[in-house]
Amino acid sequence: MPTFRLNDPLVQNVLAGIIIGLGPGIYLAITALGAGGGPANATQIVNLANSVLYAVWFVVGWFSASLGSIVAFGLNFNASILRVPTAVYIVFILVMVSALFVALFFIVEPSKVRRQDGTPLAHYPYHGIWQELKNQRRLLQDSRLLVMFIPMIASEVAVIVLSSLNSLYFNIRTRSLNSLMFNIFQVIGAVFIGFMLDNRRISSRRARGFVSVAVVATISIAGWIGLTVWLYHNPMDLLDPPLFDWTDSPFGGFFVLNLIFGMNMVIYQITVQWIISSFTNDPDTLARLAGLVKGVLAGGVAAAFGTEAAGLPQKHVVAYTFTVQAVGLVLMAAVTWKCVTPTNYLKEENVIPPKGMQNVEKQVEGAERDSGLPTTNCP
Repeated sequence: MPTFRLNDPLVQNVLAGIIIGLGPGIYLAITALGAGGGPANATQIVNLANSVLYAVWFVVGWFSASLGSIVAFGLNFNASILRVPTAVYIVFILVMVSALFVALFFIVEPSKVRRQDGTPLAHYPYHGIWQELKNQRRLLQDSRLLVMFIPMIASEVAVIVLSSLNSLYFNIRTRSLNSLMFNIFQVIGAVFIGFMLDNRRISSRRARGFVSVAVVATISIAGWIGLTVWLYHNPMDLLDPPLFDWTDSPFGGFFVLNLIFGMNMVIYQITVQWIISSFTNDPDTLARLAGLVKGVLAGGVAAAFGTEAAGLPQKHVVAYTFTVQAVGLVLMAAVTWKCVTPTNYLKEENVIPPKGMQNVEKQVEGAERDSGLPTTNCP
């Protein structure tokens, strides 16, 4: 039975997930980092990529968000005044501050993280500021990333639409219930998409990615069509919002859609990050990709906020977000099909492969050939 080690990659990723959940600001900077955390002697480690780690981060991170929603729901269960109690803000602030102590005492330096076979993850050479700026520029010259810009933009637009509709259509206790269930289904979605992306019944990493994109597309498109129909049957005057309760008939349909988009929020984003992280195992490059992904994602959220701030009808806002996610899904499928390779180990100078990787690479490439998929031909 393996012993517990603080510098184990998986342990560090779980701790990072706790910090992400406790401190939302940190989440924006590090959720797209990945560095392999499975047992080093597992023959499929290179074929599993980072989806388990992403799922761990989302499950642990949104678990704390769910706790916050539970607090708000409990305080607002019988509330009649449309306000958030001060106690909710106090609880949230205390939870966020606690993240500092977890990071201070339990996160170790990346160079000290070791796999179970004792090997480090990578070399960490120093880069001066000018070299780093050049490396950042190279990201924008990568055709794969340029194609992935729209999927990055589309990753979190659903939360803006659902949050707005929740606040416009429902009273305070119903909003709290919807928020709680939205967060719970993000956790469920993280576990689900992690299983899809790492399903060993599909030996080819590229095939798993393509199947996962298809599943994300099915869930997402069903949700957007359903939301469009719901809005058609429940028009609203912004000057006189209905403020439905969960006892009112329009709540049932929106409740189901809220669960679907709770999953959409996480499965879309994890799949985008999984595709991008499949391009490299180099921690330096992954760190740059983390900033790029979250920066572009934030731009997409800002654009979605802009449609709301402009006072567009909700049907038009939904039309925009539906379109950007649909186009993003097409591009995700294309990049997965053309650019996702069986493994990146033994191809990057700074990355230290686990022991016995030569044999694993042959097995993985053999599984890719046996899958019948055409050879990758990424520009």
